[in-house]
Amino acid sequence: MDVYCLGVKNTIEPEVIGAGSLPAYLRRYYSAFDQPPLSIELDQARTIVHGAVAYARSLGFSPAPGFADTAPYLGPVRGDEPAIDFGREGKPFYVSGPHDDARNIVRTLEQSCGPDGFHYTVAMGQL
Repeated sequence: MDVYCLGVKNTIEPEVIGAGSLPAYLRRYYSAFDQPPLSIELDQARTIVHGAVAYARSLGFSPAPGFADTAPYLGPVRGDEPAIDFGREGKPFYVSGPHDDARNIVRTLEQSCGPDGFHYTVAMGQL
């Protein structure tokens, strides 16, 4: 998830695991991070995911391939979700990833937000 700009960048298919296996799975999945994951309710996760997708679409970006197949696992959008601010400090903020076409993403942001309507950080040589 990229709540600053691109929305859903990747999806994974659901995995069936036993309830006793969940703690070990989570430890392994989040082992690359310095901090443990935060627990949130499904309603909050659904609000974040669908809100980030809508925000990214408003900027000209579609969710990752496969999102339509995985989104139903979150359940339907109810319409009474709390408002969440996306972007950073009131503007889209793009941080380039290793597989991004940074030039194209920045060009899209220039078209949707204007030249001063967003912030970005890219790796040397990506633009």
